[in-house]
Amino acid sequence: MNANHLADTRDAIILLGKEFEFASGIRALAADHIFREKGIDDPDELFDACEELIGSASLFESYDDALNTRPTEFVLGQGCPFQSLNAYIELAQVYRSDWVRLALTEYAAHYGSVKLRKLAPRNAEEMTDRARERFGDAVLFKVGTDVGKSLEGLSSRFNSALSLRGNATT
Repeated sequence: MNANHLADTRDAIILLGKEFEFASGIRALAADHIFREKGIDDPDELFDACEELIGSASLFESYDDALNTRPTEFVLGQGCPFQSLNAYIELAQVYRSDWVRLALTEYAAHYGSVKLRKLAPRNAEEMTDRARERFGDAVLFKVGTDVGKSLEGLSSRFNSALSLRGNATT
C-alpha cells in the first residue's frame, strides 16, 4: 500500500464516519446493499442504483445541491455525492464485505468525537443500528412513492380510457 492510498483511505473513513455521526448514514448502507446484491463498483452505476433504491432526497443528503430537499448545516460537499460514493468504493476494496463496521469502528476510535472514542466498537455498532432503521424507512418511503406514482399513472390512464369509451358510445 502506498502512502497516497493510506491518505485516501483515512479520508474515506473520516467522510463515512461524519455521515454516520452527523447525518443518517442511509446512503452508505444503500451502497453496501448494492455492493452485496449487484456487485457494482463503478461510481456512476452506484449513483443510479442508490437513487433507485433510496431516492434523491436520501442520496443527496448532506450535499449542497438543489436535489437535497432537506438541507442542514452539515455539508460534506457541493453537487452530486460522488465524494461519498468514491469513499464507499475505496473502503469496500480495503475492508471487503465488512467495510461499514470496520471503517466506522476505525472512525469512532481515532477520528470521531471524544464521546465516540470511548467504547468505539459499541458506539460504531449503535450508529450503524440507527442508520439501518433510517435506511429501512427510506427504502419503504421510496417504494411507497413509486407505488403512488404508478397508481396515479394507472388512474389517469383508466380515466382516459373511460372517457374514450364514453365518447365512443355517444
